[in-house]
Amino acid sequence: MIYPSYLEPYQNYITLALVFVDGLLFGMVAKKAIVAIVLLVVALLIASFIDLSFIPKVNFSNIITGLSNYTYNYTSSLHLSSINVTFFLIVFIIGLGIGIWKG
Repeated sequence: MIYPSYLEPYQNYITLALVFVDGLLFGMVAKKAIVAIVLLVVALLIASFIDLSFIPKVNFSNIITGLSNYTYNYTSSLHLSSINVTFFLIVFIIGLGIGIWKG
C-alpha cells in the first residue's frame, strides 16, 4: 500500500487494523451467506426433483485449485515475510470469528 509520508511509520499498524476489519466484515457476510447457501441447496434439490436439466453441475476441485493458485500468486507478489503473512492471517481469522459470532 502507498501511504502519505506522515503515515509511513504507522503503516504496519494501519495494515493490521485493516486486515482485522476485513475479517470482521467478511465474517458478518459469511454468517448471512450460510442461510443463502442452505436456501440455494434446497432450491437445487427441488429443481433436480422436478427434473430441470438446465441447472449446471459444479466441479469443486476446479474451484479449490483456482482459489489456491490465486492466493499463491497474490501472496507472492506482496513481498512479505512468512511471519507477517501468518500474523495477518491470524488477525484475519480472529476478525472472521468475531464477525460470525456478532454478525
